[in-house]
Amino acid sequence: QLGSYRDGIVLGIIVILNAFIGFYQDWKSENILESLKNLIAEKGTVIRSGKSRQIPVEDIVPGDVVIINEGDGIAADMRLLESHSLFVNEFILTGESQASEKNNTATVKESASIAEQGNMLFMGTSAAKGQAKGLVVGTGMQTELGRIAGKSQQIKQDISPLQKEINLLAKKITIITLLLGVALFAFSMAQGQKITAALVFAISIAAAMVPEGLPAQISIALALGVRRLAKKNAVVKQLSSVEALGSATVIASDKTGTITKNEMSINNCVFNGRPFTVTGTGYAPEGKILGNTKQPLEPAQLHDDEFFFTAGFLSSTSSVNPPDEFHKTWYGIGDPTEAAFCTLAMKGGYNLDELEKEFPRLQLFPFDSERKRVSIIRDKAGKHTSFAKGSIESILEISDQQIVNGEIKPLTNDEKQALVKHAELFATESLRVIAIAYKELNKTSAAKYTIEESESNLVFAGFATMFDPPRDEVPQAVQDAFDAHIRIIIITGDNEITARAIAKNIGLSNADNSLPEVITQARLETMNDEDIKKALLQRTLVFSRVSPDDKLKIVTLLKDIGEVVAVTGDGVNDTLSLKKADIGVAMGQNGSKVAQEAAAMVLLDDNFSTIVKAVKEGRVIFNNIRKNVVATLASNTAELICVLYGFIGVYFNQPIAILAIHILLIDLIGEMLPLLMLTFDRGDENIMKEHPRQKGQLLNRSVLLQVLTSGTVRGLLAVTVFNFVFHFHKDEADQLATGVTGTFITIILTQFINIFCIRTKTSVFGSFLFSNPNLLWGMLLSLLAMFTIIYTPFFNLYLHTGPLTVRDWIFPLAASLVYLIGFESIKWRKRKVSVAKKAEPAQLIAV
Repeated sequence: QLGSYRDGIVLGIIVILNAFIGFYQDWKSENILESLKNLIAEKGTVIRSGKSRQIPVEDIVPGDVVIINEGDGIAADMRLLESHSLFVNEFILTGESQASEKNNTATVKESASIAEQGNMLFMGTSAAKGQAKGLVVGTGMQTELGRIAGKSQQIKQDISPLQKEINLLAKKITIITLLLGVALFAFSMAQGQKITAALVFAISIAAAMVPEGLPAQISIALALGVRRLAKKNAVVKQLSSVEALGSATVIASDKTGTITKNEMSINNCVFNGRPFTVTGTGYAPEGKILGNTKQPLEPAQLHDDEFFFTAGFLSSTSSVNPPDEFHKTWYGIGDPTEAAFCTLAMKGGYNLDELEKEFPRLQLFPFDSERKRVSIIRDKAGKHTSFAKGSIESILEISDQQIVNGEIKPLTNDEKQALVKHAELFATESLRVIAIAYKELNKTSAAKYTIEESESNLVFAGFATMFDPPRDEVPQAVQDAFDAHIRIIIITGDNEITARAIAKNIGLSNADNSLPEVITQARLETMNDEDIKKALLQRTLVFSRVSPDDKLKIVTLLKDIGEVVAVTGDGVNDTLSLKKADIGVAMGQNGSKVAQEAAAMVLLDDNFSTIVKAVKEGRVIFNNIRKNVVATLASNTAELICVLYGFIGVYFNQPIAILAIHILLIDLIGEMLPLLMLTFDRGDENIMKEHPRQKGQLLNRSVLLQVLTSGTVRGLLAVTVFNFVFHFHKDEADQLATGVTGTFITIILTQFINIFCIRTKTSVFGSFLFSNPNLLWGMLLSLLAMFTIIYTPFFNLYLHTGPLTVRDWIFPLAASLVYLIGFESIKWRKRKVSVAKKAEPAQLIAV
């Protein structure tokens, strides 16, 4: 009765603990539909009965004409009726950080993606610049945002691989426990045993078979992983996702901002007919301008070229800023391409504030997709100059002169074609080419210029090439992923050339070192599911210009072929993919709130390398959980052997070797603390060289064989110790108590040895022995508790234990030594065979 009472208390505590953890996770988790509502403007301005009025968004209906001003949120899907220099932030739907130009005269293909629908506005986006009027064509669930919300509700997130295996394990243990308990109870009754005696045996079987502490150990292992990941800039919202990352076989990642810095960086310039090299990446002014001699050039050395390195900035509307309380590094405000020219000027040694004062802006003709350029008129001491910047074709179109070595010369058509071909060579290397031209104007400072005056008969000054550099840590992270036998797929909205170039820059390659295949959206539409699945089997792959629906399809097919998929996303358009994936990973810095809430994990630094770190942590966690499961079940097996020995011994007038209360004492005092501390193991250095675990590896046939073998050996050793101790205390009043105490001690000591042996594939006496101080302290405290129970009269009386003499201790210590030698000998033999065969290390249950 005492044992069953304490068992009930412990099980009750565990149930409460797990209920609290589940409640906490539910409280922390998101309501995606509620977040979608937060994206929608609360009011909209409509024209009804010829008058404009503001009404709640829920009152806007199809057919309403809505007025859009700069900064307004878009409250419904609408087709543009009028537009005036309209640019819209569509990041939440397209994932593109740059504002999209909208025009009511734009023509759109029927199959156009959201980003390509230039005459449409979508609910949840916002007007960055300009004004417009739009005809409402969809509201609520009939919008693009509503469609995503509806699909999000339909997608059921699967439980993690570990949850599936734990559920299966619990089911098997329950069935076996019930069958064995009922069978022994029935057998005892058939043999004429009293119902109370038969019931005691059945309860003992249940106590021996049920791993009481395992749920708490698993929860703590996951919680520790969450804490460690938080220190590495990864916030985990679902505990099970930590372990799921460890089983990931594929990482499907965005490019911009995750693999790259999303900071355009200029690396080459051709100004005044001369080439220059620019060092350094990102917006920080850390780098130099190099001339033909490859030596850094200071402003005093630029001479006549000084004008050109400032011209890019003077034709820009963006800015770059130093680190502040919200940004750890230099950051850009505005178009990333224009921000790159600000950094170029600073690398040349120029102070941007002083340049702005020296050349105040008079007029701006903003960029649009038709002209593909921007021009700004600036004043310097009454002298007006127009600076234009854009694609090389658009700048050459308005230029009829060029400057070479300080001399202005005519610019012929042949020379224009040569310049375009030169630029195309850079484009094949994934470099964006931006050209600059200028023109001196003659009006007075009070005059206004037309766009034709600003953008005609210009002097072509040269061009700069730029790129979005990979994050510094990404190439190594890619290699680490390959070493861990994880495949990488890039899904990007960039064109094929850019996608292929970035794949090359970060080291993506197939096993034969060939560059990955690039599949465009146009080609993807021609492929059936089987063709796509075949392509997805490659070690690495790149998808270019794909839509959110395409991304969802890719994730679905990856799961269909048995992959465990981690997917990154930042926009609302990624919500479906994030929910469908085994592990959805959202961006914390540049991601939308909806994406963050749909994901299982959020990267605070938006860094691909953090995903790989999380994979490592997931593997460590799984190994720690598996070690806990193996150690717990092996101990339960040993206890079961002792119970069965007593059950059989009854028919031969032999004493029982263990009491039900002792089984609980072993589980709760002798094992629980060391096993909890085992979850602090950090893993060895080779954990990221192994293959991702396969489904069912928590307790597969090999692992089960090890559990049964080690548990049976420990049980037989414990029974042997019991008989020796029981024999040496013959005719003493506490003979049985002393004998079962020998069993109790042997199971605990061999469990300690078992824990040490399964922690590593190498020798238990290596450096890994002391790598987890928490485990050592846990074992020490358990030993103190064990000695207290053995040598305190109060506990002797109520827990049926007896103090062992020095002679008695020889037997459990000898049994423990035999177990240690046997376990380590088997490990040594497996290592030797593995090396001899030049094969993978034999499967031992260890990190």
